[in-house]
Amino acid sequence: MKKFLGFIALALWAFVSVNAGDKVTRNVSKLPAEAQKSISSNFPGQEISYIKIDRELLKGTIYEVVLVNGTEVDFTSNGQWKEVDCKKSAVPNAFIPVEISTYVKNNFAGKFIKRIERETRHYDVELNNGLDLKFDLKGNLKYIDD
Repeated sequence: MKKFLGFIALALWAFVSVNAGDKVTRNVSKLPAEAQKSISSNFPGQEISYIKIDRELLKGTIYEVVLVNGTEVDFTSNGQWKEVDCKKSAVPNAFIPVEISTYVKNNFAGKFIKRIERETRHYDVELNNGLDLKFDLKGNLKYIDD
């Protein structure tokens, strides 16, 4: 029982230590260079509300950038985007693979992508009508979830 309690205490300490590394800032220079470039080119003139730097144990560092208009963009430690959530407006085209953009344009006229997430093996896309689409990395539709 003492070993079990010791293990629980150690796990709790590790959890607290890892989460203590989270930081919030407005300093754009804390972002990787690629992320800085992406924000400035895709959201010109948009002010940053805050940047949350989240150090995750197994995933590395995630940078969550929140703009004043509510848009959220998550970047990996090397500055590649992981998720873009524009809430009520369209995700900039630079984040959307051409095949996915073409599919949405051809099959959902008048609708736009308001959120896109890049996973290891697929893209999750949410349209402004509430539909969730899943595409493989080549841009082929896998399924639609309403």
